[in-house]
Formats: sequence, C-alpha cells, structure tokens
Amino acid sequence: MPLGDEKHKLIYQEMVNILGANYVSDDPAVMETYCRDFYAVSVLRRRAPEFVVLPGSTRDVQQIIKLANRYKFPFSTIGSGLCFPVVVAVDNYWCMLDPKRMGGIEIDEKNMYAIIEPYTTHAQVSAEAMKRGLFVGIPEAGAQASSMANHLFMGWHGTAHRTGYAPRNILGVEWVLPNGEILTVGSLAASESDYSWGEGPGPDARGLLRGLIGHLGALGMVTRMAIKLYPWPGPAYLPTEGVAPCKKSELPRDRFRWMLFTYPTFEQTIEAMYEVAKAEIGAIVHTWPPLYYPLWWAKSREEHWQTWLEGYWHKNFKNCLAVCLFGFASAKQVDYEEKVLMQIVGETGGQPISDEAYQRWVPDTASNWIRDTNGPRMMRTGGSFGTSLISQDSIDDGVARFPPVWVLTDKYNPPILDYDHSAWIASYDFGHSAIAECDFAHEKDEESCRAVLNSGSDVIAYDMKNGILQYMSAIAPANRVGMAYGNYHVVLGRIKKALDPNNVANPTRLINMAAMEKAAQK
Repeated sequence: MPLGDEKHKLIYQEMVNILGANYVSDDPAVMETYCRDFYAVSVLRRRAPEFVVLPGSTRDVQQIIKLANRYKFPFSTIGSGLCFPVVVAVDNYWCMLDPKRMGGIEIDEKNMYAIIEPYTTHAQVSAEAMKRGLFVGIPEAGAQASSMANHLFMGWHGTAHRTGYAPRNILGVEWVLPNGEILTVGSLAASESDYSWGEGPGPDARGLLRGLIGHLGALGMVTRMAIKLYPWPGPAYLPTEGVAPCKKSELPRDRFRWMLFTYPTFEQTIEAMYEVAKAEIGAIVHTWPPLYYPLWWAKSREEHWQTWLEGYWHKNFKNCLAVCLFGFASAKQVDYEEKVLMQIVGETGGQPISDEAYQRWVPDTASNWIRDTNGPRMMRTGGSFGTSLISQDSIDDGVARFPPVWVLTDKYNPPILDYDHSAWIASYDFGHSAIAECDFAHEKDEESCRAVLNSGSDVIAYDMKNGILQYMSAIAPANRVGMAYGNYHVVLGRIKKALDPNNVANPTRLINMAAMEKAAQK
C-alpha cells in the first residue's frame, strides 16, 4: 500500500479542502475499523482503506466523487457498516465514504412516505413513523441497519407477506453517479421537492438500483430516497419490559396476534403457508427451522447449546408455521383472520404449539420481527453464521433448492457446526414469491471460515451449471458468472462504462471491468 506517498498526500489534502480536517482520516488505527465484520470472507480477506471521509450532504458526495475521477482513485460507500465484504478495499488509494453525518428523515404523513438519507436506520424510520400511525416494512437485517441500504441491497423484510419486497417501495431518488453527475428519479425529475412518485418519466431508472443485491455502489451513491410507509395499527411507542438482552416486547393482543402451529412434515407446513397466502390474511408468515430459535432466543452460549443438545427446539418447533395477524382495520379483523387461520390449520393437519413453548418464545423473541428483527441475534452467542442459500423466487422453488444445498454444505460439516439441514421459507406478497434460506453457525477461526468460503464456491458452481440464480451466484462479479445467465455481464459492462468511465466506483465487485477488458484483448 502506498500509504504516505505523494499521491496519497495530495488526495488527502484535497479531501480536507472539501470537507475539513474533522471529516477526513487516514489514521491506520481508524482504517483498521473499516476492514472487517462477522462474515467469513472478512476474516480471511480483510484489507484497510487508505482514506475514510464523512460527507455531510449531496454536494459533499459529489465533490468527493469528482475528485476520485480527477485523481483516479477508487471509492466505495457503506450504510451502517453491517456488510463490509462487498465494499472493503481491494486496491491502492481506496477511499470509503461513511455517511454518518447524513442521517436525516422527513415524514410525509398525508401521502404515507418517508424521505431518508443513507445513515438513517430502520429504527429511526419506524420510531418516527409509528408516532403518526405508520410503519416501514420491518427489515431482516436488524433495526440498526441503514434503511436506504436495505431498500437497495437484498430488500428483505419480515413483514413482506403484507408489505412486499422492499425495492418495490422505492419512490423518488436523488443519486450521485460515478462520474459526479446528479440524477433525480421519478417525480424529482420534474420537481426538486416532490418525492412522491418513482416511475419515469421515460425508462424507469430505478431498475439500475433494484434487484437481489443492487449495484453495490458500483453505479454511484444514493444520497436521498423516498420510501413507502404502511398503516400501523399499534401504539405510538412499542411496549417493552426489562433490560437487553433480557428484554420482552408484547403488542396489544386485540390488534396483534402471534399464532404458531407444527405439522408432521415440512411439506404440510408449506401447504398451509400457501393456503394462508391464498386467503390473504396475516402480516408475517414464516416457517423457521429449529436452528433459528435458540440463536435468536438464547442469552448465552450455554443456553443455546443446552437447549439445542436437549432437542427442545426440535421437539416443540419442528415444521412450525408462524403467523402474526395485524388488525390494520380494527380488532374485529384480527378475530376474523384468526377464525380463517384456525380453519386452514385444521384442514391441513396442524397443531398449536404448547402454551409452555409459546410463553418461552413469543414474549422474548417473536415480536423482534416487528421491533428490531433477529439478524444480529444470530451472532449473540459469540460465533458467526454463514449461508449456503438465499433465494428469492416462488415458494416451490425455495423448497426444491434445499436438498442439493444440504449435500454441498454437509461436505464441510464439521467445521461448519450442526445446522440440522436448516430451511427457512418466508412468504412475500401474499405467497406470490418467497425467500428461502439455509444458514448455519460457525466459529470465526481460519479453518471454519475457509470451509464457509469453499462451501459457497461449490454452491456457485452448482448454480452456474444448473442455470440457477440466487444470492451466492448473484454476489459474484458479473464477468465471472454472466456467461451462465444470458451473458448479462456484457450489457452491465456497457452501463458501467457509460456511467463510470474511469472505473472508480467500487471496482471489481459488481463487475470487474479491467479483467473483462483484458480477457477481450486476448
């Protein structure tokens, strides 16, 4: 790394001229904090950036990006910093844009949307929206995640059975392109202050932002975005009791009702999920594998492993359908939907979980799908977690994807820990689509992290051979996998070249332009 050479000093001074010395750093100790997180790839491939800058406005972002084009140095952007592997430094003079100073939020109560900046968290959006009888689709990454980043990257929400896939909730957008130009999308193209409409005019440019993983910052940085909000039938402030991690949260039962049922087989659970979707009832509809329950519930490693080895979660929650009913219209709606749900469960062969299991799980944990969700809780026991499958397609497609993924993952178990062939299905858009995920716990030692990476490589190879596109293959650079998916990397390369002629925006991640151009010359 050329830390301290003349080009480095020149770039640093120019950044200070733009933002001020308080908002630019090249301190090695600071840089180290921007190089890794809990993911296995972070443990094995960490590299620190050379600069971290804290822009405070769209204009600041624009000036830094223009500087990157002038001096030909790469940059990447983060949200709240939960996913470093897709933005961490991979080249010299790397600059990371941290939007900590850009956490603004405005609520348009009448038109039911929020205007947010990159560092605005889901917790902030929800807290402000709930005071006004509204809420944002609750994320699966955690309440402390950047709401904007979650709408651009993966976009999975625990309430998506009712509120839908998050990228479809994007309205007006203010977007700094990799060449430093500012693009406004939707109604903003005609008015500097109207964020209410996301379509056109002309081709819908939001298509470049949305998708399973978005563009990973390789097509610039969104600095302001409007997102759709939904009616909230609950209190203005969430009721909680206790001190974290022993905190409980139960919402008024007349408007919110958690109902959990077990089935003899996984196939029957999925049949019941389909029937619930057809009836268009519920706001949250999932089937969680036994692995998830202790990971989310346990307050310590001892609790986790004791209950797991005793088989408590397998005994009480195997093939479990979890449904949360929301009384959007009235308390009568909840009563009606409960009657419909009980009829479905009776016809599909389900049984309610025991009251003891319900009381152990629901008050402590279930409402986290409304309050803050459970992603970070999966690391609370002290290790980490990985995944072999994150798919978004039909419910049937998700179910079909599990068996081959289990075979590939079992090759690395151990050091991947016992995961009991985990299979999570979450209904989206009233069952018209779903996410399917196979996760596992692992230690953060090098052997385990290497096994996780090798397992992921095997899954990508399998996906490419069989024409399957899901998170594991989508996260790979397009020039490596595009030939298996209609050569989409060719079109993507043209877009990247047009918007980022100097290839400075998070190079190599979305698509490795240098490698692709080198291969074309042979």
